[in-house]
Amino acid sequence: MKRSIPADFAGHAGELFVAAELMRRGWTVALTARNSRAFDLLASRGDKFANIRVKTKTSASLVFRWNAKPTGDIFLDLNQRNDFCVLVDIPQNEETSPIYYVVPTPFVDKWLRDDFEAWVSTPGAKGQQRATDNKVRLFYVDEQIGKTGRGYVQKLAPFKGAWRLLGEPIRFPRLPREK
Repeated sequence: MKRSIPADFAGHAGELFVAAELMRRGWTVALTARNSRAFDLLASRGDKFANIRVKTKTSASLVFRWNAKPTGDIFLDLNQRNDFCVLVDIPQNEETSPIYYVVPTPFVDKWLRDDFEAWVSTPGAKGQQRATDNKVRLFYVDEQIGKTGRGYVQKLAPFKGAWRLLGEPIRFPRLPREK
């Protein structure tokens, strides 16, 4: 059955889906206060822990969207260890399970910064200089490799369902080479 999910419901549902998946895998999970400064979930299992930022979209959209802070930073309290983004793609068909991408936040931060730098340094459709103060940062989960902010279906592939990365030393999978 197909249904429409309001954006705020989708975001909250994404956090709950991630919490449930972590608990299913033996993690103790705490939801942070709504609109917490940096993290949505805190998780631990034995001596391992993970700080998790959840970003959700529905399959009706091809894009994960972030907003940069006034400083230009995308993520507050960015940590090189135990800091993860779990991107949740909730299908429109309620019989189908969500798709999860478990990505170290430093990877997401680098991709968003590189894409924005490339976008700003190329002229707009009418040849105009693009706004350096634009706060929107996007990942298009499509196959249009080579376009700024696009082609993330390939970039995210090594992280699809990669729950094993949580709480492990930083030995992340090799990223596919861009064409």
